[in-house]
Amino acid sequence: MAWTAQQSWRANHDLETAEIMRQWIATSDDSLLAKLSARERNEVIRPEDRAHSFQRQIDRVDADAGSLHLRAWLGELAYWLAVAALLAGIGTWLKVRIDAWRARLSQDFLEQRLARSWHVLGRCLIGYTGLLVGALGLALLYEISWGYSNFKQGGLSALIIVLSMVSMICAGVVMIDRLRRQWTVLESPSSSFLGRPLSPQQAPAVWAWVRSLAEQVGAPTPDHLVVGLDQSFFVTSVPVVLQPSGQALHGRTLYLPLTALCALSQAETAAIIGHELGHFRSQDTERSSALAAQFGLMCAHYASLTEDDGPPPWLERPALWMAGQFLEQFERAVQHWSRVQELAADRVGAQVAGTQVFGQALLRIIALDEALPQVLAARAGDNLLQAWQGHLREHPLVLDEQVLQHALAHPFDSHPPTALRLRELKVKADAELLATATRVPSEEDRRWFEGLLGAQQAPRRGASA
Repeated sequence: MAWTAQQSWRANHDLETAEIMRQWIATSDDSLLAKLSARERNEVIRPEDRAHSFQRQIDRVDADAGSLHLRAWLGELAYWLAVAALLAGIGTWLKVRIDAWRARLSQDFLEQRLARSWHVLGRCLIGYTGLLVGALGLALLYEISWGYSNFKQGGLSALIIVLSMVSMICAGVVMIDRLRRQWTVLESPSSSFLGRPLSPQQAPAVWAWVRSLAEQVGAPTPDHLVVGLDQSFFVTSVPVVLQPSGQALHGRTLYLPLTALCALSQAETAAIIGHELGHFRSQDTERSSALAAQFGLMCAHYASLTEDDGPPPWLERPALWMAGQFLEQFERAVQHWSRVQELAADRVGAQVAGTQVFGQALLRIIALDEALPQVLAARAGDNLLQAWQGHLREHPLVLDEQVLQHALAHPFDSHPPTALRLRELKVKADAELLATATRVPSEEDRRWFEGLLGAQQAPRRGASA
């Protein structure tokens, strides 16, 4: 704004000065000299010399009048484009803050407006960057016109310096193109992870047990059961692509980690699955899974915009900063409502085997998740389940105050800290509970799920859990 205002002043000043000099020559009214700068007023002392000097300047301005009027118009338009960019930036920032504030107050608003707000942000950033590029482009045309008009007075050297603006304008054009092409990334949220489907024909007893748990908590039965190694228990209703098979699953999916199924008791597992089925009962997955998947795609999109090495060009920084502000503000709303849902699902899980067993299972899952990554990294070429069971026999699990403040890892939601979840359930993490949660897996812990897998006749109820 300051630069383009100065450009506009330069062109208009030359035109106005020439007009004042023309009036002075015609009238010899010395009061007109007060409107000139001190340099122009005192450059020539004798009136006859002053008239001759003024006439030379008038002739030079008249010869370049067309370019001066063009430059005045370019400077004026560039200034207002810069003003519009400033107002657009402030307006976009206010909209982000207001929408995020409303999303923290209303879950319905968050679910209905998150994707729409992201798309609106993309259009705003394209418009904002376009205004900046337009202002810079007009400023560059101004300087090119000035350099051409003052070629003999050293305009070429000044023009060479100003041409460095071309790289900034190009960066802005590239940014606009990237925003325009990539901002449609949210059209079809989905998820991909390592796992294998477990059909009712393959494991009728497992399906019957899960079905009985769903009936117990009043939740719909999952459409798919998936077993794997690299996740914790979770449910989702977004489309899932399993790796390495590439099989696509649609509907409600329950993920069962084999690394936990060989280390938890059946009662503990039933409590955790009850928690996950609680999300189905309250239809969290239909809403929050898609919401979390969308937000994850937004974060990935933002990362793709900032993945270049080194700091971005300054022209890109406001748009990137605004996108980062959007994610930061809406992340608070996503986490807030995710935590509300998790605490509600905890109460459902506690209905299956009691609050004490659920708290015990929750602590054990946290301890297992803390130990698992190092085993997966160290034993990549071995039988992972066998290596994992050997590790649990030789290395006691650890639960301390720092671990209790961690949240359970989850591919879709932001869980509350474990200590808060226990406090909400009125479960005290005393020495006895911690000792049970960190026990060495018993033979029953290691074998009960294998027994269900091998059973051909499904049990009638999940009460055995």
